[in-house]
Amino acid sequence: MADSLVNEPTTLAPLPPNLYRGLVAVAVFGFLSFFTSLALLCRLGYRLVTWKRKSQARVNQFTILLFNLVFADVQQSVAFLLNTEWLRRNVLDAASPTCWAQGWFVSTGDLASGVFTLAIAVHSFLDIVHDFRLGHRSFLTCLALLWAFVYMCAIIGVALHPTDFYVRAGAWCWINGKYNSARLWLHYFFVIVAEFGTVIIYALTWLILRRRVAESFYTTSDTQLRARSAARLIIAYPIVYVLCTLPLVVVRLTSMAGGAVTFLELCVAGALITSNGWLDVLLYTVTRRALLFGSDDVLDERSRVLDTFRLRPDGAFGVTTTIEADGHLGRRPSSRHRRKGSQLGGLVGGGGGGGGGLHSATGSTEELVGMGLAGVKMQTVVQTVTESVEMETEGGKGRTSFDTRSQKSRDK
Repeated sequence: MADSLVNEPTTLAPLPPNLYRGLVAVAVFGFLSFFTSLALLCRLGYRLVTWKRKSQARVNQFTILLFNLVFADVQQSVAFLLNTEWLRRNVLDAASPTCWAQGWFVSTGDLASGVFTLAIAVHSFLDIVHDFRLGHRSFLTCLALLWAFVYMCAIIGVALHPTDFYVRAGAWCWINGKYNSARLWLHYFFVIVAEFGTVIIYALTWLILRRRVAESFYTTSDTQLRARSAARLIIAYPIVYVLCTLPLVVVRLTSMAGGAVTFLELCVAGALITSNGWLDVLLYTVTRRALLFGSDDVLDERSRVLDTFRLRPDGAFGVTTTIEADGHLGRRPSSRHRRKGSQLGGLVGGGGGGGGGLHSATGSTEELVGMGLAGVKMQTVVQTVTESVEMETEGGKGRTSFDTRSQKSRDK
């Protein structure tokens, strides 16, 4: 039976049909993660270079951490796209240079991805909750130490077992099965720490953000909206990381404990862990779009982590825009393009308990009225209405009503 060969560290030729099909899936996801991660890496690199040309200010630390995470994802994806070599030759050659290279990239890529996922979680927690960021030199020193730690874990294993450290380990090449202690203490122990640490830290950040949003902790509406967005999106990061990495951890620990593992289980787990790259790209592109396509101001070191979240998590507010123009014969068009916004309440009340609260509605209207062949007139009107606020006084609770109307009109 083919699955009886899973734990053998020797060359496997030819590839069993179920392993061949499984490696096809792993390689496809490996290529997907490689190209998407490389594209994001290039985009971030381009923004960093252009920013440094325009400004003497330092880049904010979150962007640098994200750049390093994506670089780790590139290394991880390289490990699994190398399975194309085994598919091309229909043999998993344990003595080839490709096998050694794959083992190296699996070790460094997986560990680096976990290390920088945890580093981003810690940085986000300290920035959001405590408004704390490391000094520039301390930050760069930590970056260097993190990469040194990742590569030292791999180098130590190779130094201890130079001849047979990376061999066939099931469905691809990795650390030899007879060195289970190296597998655990140079790799999976730290991956597990990254998993649990990421979940705990993001969970705490999420709970604190939810409480602060409910209590209107933030003094400006912009920050309040970004905090609300972060509270809804931030929980996705540990979910994606754990879902991608936990299956392979379970499969490997089962094998290390002497349990039976099949090629199918390894390939499913491999497809998931190599998907970590393209899922990271999707996740950060959707939730941190400002870093990639927004204003350059978000790259400044004075920007906080909350500034990187998108402002509108659920289309909570908007504007009303009306455009009208006459045709050549002076007739109005038969249809009107109109986009309606919605009210956003509780910017000050924050959705907290109790009655009343501050309610606000903001509308904006722009009109273009045809002026024949002479030109076009544009009118912009911005109106803000604020009313009915309940407040505490020394004599008890009372309600004070405001009817404040502000209108700004501009004609062109």
